[in-house]
Amino acid sequence: MADSTISILVRDKDHPCAPYSGVHQFAVDILNCDGTYLTWKGVTYRGYRLRERIHDQIKVPPGCYIIRGHSMVPCTNIECELAMVVVGCDETICVCLLPTGVFTCTIRLRPALQLALEVPEIRKAERQVTAAIKALDDVAKYLPKDVFPPPREEKKE
Repeated sequence: MADSTISILVRDKDHPCAPYSGVHQFAVDILNCDGTYLTWKGVTYRGYRLRERIHDQIKVPPGCYIIRGHSMVPCTNIECELAMVVVGCDETICVCLLPTGVFTCTIRLRPALQLALEVPEIRKAERQVTAAIKALDDVAKYLPKDVFPPPREEKKE
């Protein structure tokens, strides 16, 4: 089986057309579609450190993969959006990873908590979940808005 290549580049969250400009070293997890970590030629791609801090070209077998990026040095508090790629035989696929801003993470957590209240086991903790939603709302008021992605707007008819 011929190797294929995934070329990964981490982008700047506020200026996605530009490479990431911070000081962080990034790593990636490459998962098969069944959620298991890709192991290829003796390497398991879990917390795999990108060779050029924000960029690497990784040899993989043809297949369908989910790529998750995250910072590792000097801190581990940056998560990237997930990317899904399909790589054909002897092909190079470019993947850009976009870090998620704090405001975006905060507002995404709110609907997840609201949905969680539909689960009977979690409904037992309704008071705590409701308090967590209120706390997130309170914190979000003070966070700077992320430049990208722009906020969703209701469709006007």
